[in-house]
Amino acid sequence: MSPQNLTNVYNQNPTLQSNYTLQQYLDLFGGGSTPLPATIQPVPTPNVPAKGIINQNINQYQGGGGNNPYMPNSNVNTNYKPNYDFRQFSEYGMNPSTMDVKQMDMNQNYFNAPTPSATQQFLSKAINFVPGIGTVKRGAEFLGNALKGMMPINERAILENELRGSGVFTDDIGRIAIGPGGKYNTPEGIMAGYNANQMTDKTFDKRTGNIGKSLQEKTSLTEQQINDIVNEIATTGKYSGTLTDEELGVKNLFSNLVNVNMSKFNFKNQKKKSQDIRNFREAKRIQDELAAAAAAKSKAKALAAIKRQGRADYNPNIHGPNNYGRGSDGRQSFDSGQGFGVNSTTGGPVSNRTGRGRTDYRYGGRASYFNGGIVSLRRR
Repeated sequence: MSPQNLTNVYNQNPTLQSNYTLQQYLDLFGGGSTPLPATIQPVPTPNVPAKGIINQNINQYQGGGGNNPYMPNSNVNTNYKPNYDFRQFSEYGMNPSTMDVKQMDMNQNYFNAPTPSATQQFLSKAINFVPGIGTVKRGAEFLGNALKGMMPINERAILENELRGSGVFTDDIGRIAIGPGGKYNTPEGIMAGYNANQMTDKTFDKRTGNIGKSLQEKTSLTEQQINDIVNEIATTGKYSGTLTDEELGVKNLFSNLVNVNMSKFNFKNQKKKSQDIRNFREAKRIQDELAAAAAAKSKAKALAAIKRQGRADYNPNIHGPNNYGRGSDGRQSFDSGQGFGVNSTTGGPVSNRTGRGRTDYRYGGRASYFNGGIVSLRRR
């Protein structure tokens, strides 16, 4: 973004103006070395229609459409939906023991979805008898179940949900946004405006680098001291020191450094958890297909599920804890659990991580999958 565009965003944003000087804001984006405009033109107040609601456009974000992600917004989605199945799996595996089940029963609120209230149950049943509506509802449920096994897993939705669980909210186009009562200069709000699904380590590191340079120019902090602070937060998620903006004589610059890196620590954790949930769902979907094929005694359906396992990218919940790579057929191999892999096409042993290795068993081969085999999600 050019310095002029950054300046326009700054001029439109009271929150930024109350937390930064214009130069400090530009420094965050590496704009400190670019000459500023001789004069900063005020942004004209948009014309309000003669009829209608006064200030009806107050929440419009002129830099990209929709609500301003830098301002507290009561319209962002704050509803976190726990993944109860994944919680059970991550703690006790796919086949919990009787003792494990008792432990989960002792923590009902964490491991199990709340039971619908009597009113909710009544309304859910009553809607089926509303002329027209009940038919549509049942049709939608049928279609949803039919497509459930075919539709790709929505990784963006999983990530945004897990971010919400950690207090980081997104708007309707996926940008991190400040929720009701929130603030920009916090670990939850500091990355406002960035698209969560497109963020990587480099997103945070670029900001850290720009802030670090400004701190070295404006304070007595050395590069090594800044790196030590960044590394501590990367390890623990917290800053244990006592330095403050006031002590260093800067406005929000040091707290920005801390908050950006605390945000990075949280984001990496939620990103990993989201990937684990995605892997779990894909494995669960294949396991359900195999169970349905076994119940229907359908070899064709079982083979289809097995082929999907081979086509999938390496997933420890599907292919086992060790990645033995893809074979010459392009299919992902399995970890046998006995120190070697299994080719997903031939059923032959794979002794290395290329997916190829030796070619075949003399007996058995892939038939063992029909009896559970390595497709089981049971933790090893």
